[in-house]
Amino acid sequence: MKKQILFLLAVILLFSATDSFSQYGLSKGRVNSSFNANWKGHEVVMNVSDCGPETGYAGTIMVNLGGVPNTPFYCLDLCTNINLGDSIVDSASTIPEAIYITNNYYPAAPAVLPDSSEACAVQLAIWHFRNAVNVDSVSGPADIVAIRNRAQTIINETIANSGSSVVFPNLQILPGVSPDDFYVRTTDTAGNPIAINGIVLSMTGSGTLSTYTVNTGVTGNSPDVTVTGADNGNEISATASIQIPSGVTYCGLNAIKQLLVLGKTTTGLRTATTTWGALPVELSSFTSSVNLRNVTLNWSTTSESNNSGFDIERSNLNSEEWTKIGHMNGFGTSETSHNYTYTDRGLATGSYSYRLKQIDYNGNFEYFNLNGEVVIGTPNEFSLIQNYPNPFNPTTSIDFNMPQEGFVSLKVYNTSGKEVATLVNETRAAGYYTVNFNATNLSSGVYYYRLESNGISKVMKMALIK
Repeated sequence: MKKQILFLLAVILLFSATDSFSQYGLSKGRVNSSFNANWKGHEVVMNVSDCGPETGYAGTIMVNLGGVPNTPFYCLDLCTNINLGDSIVDSASTIPEAIYITNNYYPAAPAVLPDSSEACAVQLAIWHFRNAVNVDSVSGPADIVAIRNRAQTIINETIANSGSSVVFPNLQILPGVSPDDFYVRTTDTAGNPIAINGIVLSMTGSGTLSTYTVNTGVTGNSPDVTVTGADNGNEISATASIQIPSGVTYCGLNAIKQLLVLGKTTTGLRTATTTWGALPVELSSFTSSVNLRNVTLNWSTTSESNNSGFDIERSNLNSEEWTKIGHMNGFGTSETSHNYTYTDRGLATGSYSYRLKQIDYNGNFEYFNLNGEVVIGTPNEFSLIQNYPNPFNPTTSIDFNMPQEGFVSLKVYNTSGKEVATLVNETRAAGYYTVNFNATNLSSGVYYYRLESNGISKVMKMALIK
């Protein structure tokens, strides 16, 4: 293990795993600041794409999860570091393979191999699904052959069974019969109702609640809570000590987000939130999925009344400002369910929040927040993308991807090899980039653009037609 770095391997981040539930619970933790006897794993050597041959720790990571010490996690992605002592936050994401593995193998189930070797095999299996790691190529401790065989068994069983893996929203705030009421619902990790005492309620902005503490009975439902004097957009929260399902994804709070998955179901504090409003549109789900640098939002309504449509808004983690990025028309008044999809394309590496602004025909509006941050990771290879549009007149966009930090040069040349424009000439961090090229002062013809960084160069051709 490299000094001060917990993980060093990997090529991230096909964060194709997705599902954030609306009103899903959030929890936070902190990675232990030093190793102790609770850490189970081994150092291994892998050759992983751009990471090359690297030595890294493969096994359970101990986290203080909402006051629960030594809670085991596994690493989800490779090559993105997390430091000992870093904070992590529940991103409310679900990944079928990780859910299946963490529900059925160590530490959720007894180990087949000695604990450290079993944890190492489980970690390699997770990396296989996340980053296409070939477990047969891994070297390490004396019993590495047994570890590789065990990892392959876990992989095979996961392929056969992971389709049934789901995570249920086990702490929810739901509308009551009266438009001024809501209630809290609690379930176990299988979706069955459970009774939870001492659920603490709060609300931002104006207005009051009829009570600020509720219990749920054997039905999993609390008595109705009445909201008085609240404005649309006020946020209601419910915090409870409840089961946090294994396989839920947590992200680090550094500039580049390392992803961890909870290694076994753990009882800890979680908070569910919802946005208060009296507009008659009922959302049954609001989820996200990530493909490279594109985020697809999906939401469904069970009924709509006087619904003009939805503005889609996005906020960067480092900014409190919301930006409208799109609009979807509603279905007016309808008693049937409707599904909506919107894709936000070409995002830079970082963390984002999303919300829907539902607007009726009278101009009234209500917000629905996507719980959990959406994380765009770093590319796993150096690449230059064909400009768009092409041919163009007089502007076009050029995309390029950086798997690691380095000095970048992006220049444009004519067919004689003469440089006609310098678009980038500076050090940039790993990430996805888009550069606009304005050729107003150039004549029609064929041009070449060349990208250079870390000793690698790529060239592509484009056509300017005026």
